[in-house]
Amino acid sequence: MIVSEPREDIAAWVGGKIGVAFHPPFTAIAQVQGGRIIAGYVFNVWTEHDVEVSLAADRLSKTLMRAAFRYVVDQLGCRRATFRTRADNVPAQRALERLGARLEGRQRNYFGDCDALLYGILKEDFPYGLNTEGA
Repeated sequence: MIVSEPREDIAAWVGGKIGVAFHPPFTAIAQVQGGRIIAGYVFNVWTEHDVEVSLAADRLSKTLMRAAFRYVVDQLGCRRATFRTRADNVPAQRALERLGARLEGRQRNYFGDCDALLYGILKEDFPYGLNTEGA
């Protein structure tokens, strides 16, 4: 089941997984299975055309990815989403690339003990978009 409330709980779960704390305003969605969160997105720093997206997952489904895409494009009206991941988190980098994100840069010591890699994904590059419903 995909849920968007309680968003503070989702943000705390995602933040705990990636080692950051989120401060309002933000929104969030998660996939819940067996009463527990298995994956979640937090959306913050909305700038009309772009939103910063944080993701954590024990298991990531196409259903949740499509829901996140719909939220970014349809609800927020954004043309792109920005992601940051730890430079030492190779599985997250691979997952972002599978989503259609492209590496755009590096932020030194962003996580304190590690650099961040900055990824961006454009509306037209998202492989699980509205036009791939049957994929």
